[in-house]
Amino acid sequence: MLESCDTAGSLPDFKEQMVEALRRHFALQHVSFFAGATFHNVFGDLAPLTEGNTARMLPEYQERWSRHDIFSTPAAMRQLVSGGVSSLSELRARGTLPAAAEAYVRHFLHGTWGMECAAALQLELPGGHTALIGMFDPKADKLGAAELGTLRLLSRQLSAISRSLPVSRPKAALAGLSDRQRQVVELIAKGLSNSDIAETLSLAEDSVKKHVSRILAATGCQSRMELALLARSSR
Repeated sequence: MLESCDTAGSLPDFKEQMVEALRRHFALQHVSFFAGATFHNVFGDLAPLTEGNTARMLPEYQERWSRHDIFSTPAAMRQLVSGGVSSLSELRARGTLPAAAEAYVRHFLHGTWGMECAAALQLELPGGHTALIGMFDPKADKLGAAELGTLRLLSRQLSAISRSLPVSRPKAALAGLSDRQRQVVELIAKGLSNSDIAETLSLAEDSVKKHVSRILAATGCQSRMELALLARSSR
């Protein structure tokens, strides 16, 4: 796992290598990589990296279930902060889940997608940001005590790799943007929404959306969060 991720030259590279390493070394086909400025922002990531059925699960998850994710519960957060890993099997063994999280598991994971196994790995990213890697499988025993223990051992070492990486490939991509696009980037880095940017720059909101799409394509960033990190690290 560490050898697979240690060659990453940027955060986007790390995301791809991390997901591929989990697929290869743990035989996991359904993996997602969410990122956010804080732990709670992670679940609202609008452009996560998804593999397997997680790509098909994403629209319903974002529309209905993200705020009820089992790994946002206090018990899961304690596990993630203390050991870097939390799993559905461990959470259920410790007691009853909150009603909303139980509904997420029963109706979304089990009922709609047949995912009996679910676990999350938390990693540190540049700028104090957080990543949450979701791992799912139809077999309830796919990630047993040995696998979860291995992931816990890996979590700190993987964080040491990920938090030292540049956030884009490469930072120089910002230099190729127009003056207007750079203005948009700076406002995104300050946390402004598209409507706020439109008002600040006296532009139509549709024009701002087009600017943002072109900027993401030009810089290789996969989300506004990643673009904001790139802008802040390049100052």
